[in-house]
This record gives sequence, structure tokens and C-alpha cells, in this order.
Amino acid sequence: MTASDKAESLRGMFRALAERSRELRDDLIRENERLRSRVQLLESDLVKAEGILAKEFEGARGEHERLSREADKLVEENQDFARRYVELEEHATGLANLYAATFQLHATLDPAEVVKTITEIAINLIGAADFILYLTDDAKGDFVTAAREGELSPNAPRLPALEHQLEREVIETRRTIFAGPGPRATDGKTSPICCTPLVFRDRLVGVLTVYALLSHKKSFSGLDRELFDLIGDQAALAIVSSQCFVSVDRKLKTVQGFLDLLKS
Repeated sequence: MTASDKAESLRGMFRALAERSRELRDDLIRENERLRSRVQLLESDLVKAEGILAKEFEGARGEHERLSREADKLVEENQDFARRYVELEEHATGLANLYAATFQLHATLDPAEVVKTITEIAINLIGAADFILYLTDDAKGDFVTAAREGELSPNAPRLPALEHQLEREVIETRRTIFAGPGPRATDGKTSPICCTPLVFRDRLVGVLTVYALLSHKKSFSGLDRELFDLIGDQAALAIVSSQCFVSVDRKLKTVQGFLDLLKS
């Protein structure tokens, strides 16, 4: 083979290689375009998927918030129901105590038993630890100590007038007055924390003055106020009824004795 043939053969090989290179380059360009389109399509699908997931997430979060609100509302309603149930129980207990106290007050016509019942109501139902019960003596115009519990109240069988300002206000206004949650000392004397008048048809029958509550009781409740009103009305009625019964019974015994004397 001559030199010119060899040169021609080499040029043919280079041309073939160049052609093959162009074909490979074109194939690579087409494949690159195909891959770029695929990537763009995948990116578009990814954006759509993210949108769908975002909507689903927002919907799920909204549903979660709605369920949370409903759960909170149910908890609040349950707490309100429990609170109302407790209040109803307390009210029912209060009514039972009021009924029992009223029944006890009118269960006897013995003045001493009536005073004892008022004392029991003050201790067991109101929770008074230190108190005094005065009864008015219309004939002498003063006050007689009918019952006394504790050491804070005045220790005197009779008083011409009640000494505390709270008691004087109660006598004047004819209504229960509360001074505070605990005993206060003024001028070396302990002031009452509550005072209630015993009134029957505008007649002052007596006064109940409380100086201190039992250790487990911190303050007066709404039921206590109702009990004080009960004592003010029903206790006064029970005292007057028992006093009238004793007076009538004494007169009947006197008349009966006189009749028996005439028969003999």
C-alpha cells in the first residue's frame, strides 16, 4: 500500500470517527432534552403534590382545631354541670337543715327546750363557737342572758342595754348584720362578728350575738344567712309561743286550784 493510500485510509477513519462523534453528540443532546423534560414534569408533579398535601394538612389542622374547640366546650359544660350539681346538693342539704331546724324549734312548748334548740342550731348548723343569746324582759326593759357559749361574750345574767355598736344597730334596724370573718378587739373587748334580732310582729323578743366561729369554718355561707333569718323569725315565734303556753298553763293551774278549793 502506497503512502497516498494510507493517508486516504486515515482520513476515512477520522471522518468515520467524526461522524460517530456527531451522532453520539446528537444522541446526548436528545437524551438531555428528554431528561430535562422529565425533570420539569416531575417538578410540576411535585408542586401539585405539595399543593394537595398543603390543602390536606390545612383541612386536617382545621378539623383538629374544631375537634379541640368542641372538646374544650364539652369539658367546660361538664365542669359547669358538676358545679351546678354541687350547688344543687348544697341547696338540698340547706333546705333539709332549714326544715329540721324549723321542726325542732316548734317541736316543744318548753321555753328552756326552745333556748336549747336555738343553741344547737347556732353550734351545729351555723358553726358558731362563741355566742350569746339575750331575751328581752318587757316588764323591766332590759335583757336577760338565756344561753352563752365560749368566753368572749359578756358574762352577766342581765344587762340594762346591749353594749356593742353592732347590737345597737341590729336592734334599731331589725335585721341581721355581719361585721367580718373573725373577732376584733376594741378597747380591750372583743367585738361580735354577727348579730341577728329575734323579732315577732315588730316586737323584739331577743338578740343572738356571735363572736367567733368553729375552727374548721372560715366564714359565713349563704345558708348561714338563711339560718339567721330563720332564727330571727321562727325562733322568736317559738319563744313567744312557749312563753304564752307557760303563762296560760300557769293561769289554768291557778283557776283549777281555785275550782278545786271551791269544791272541797
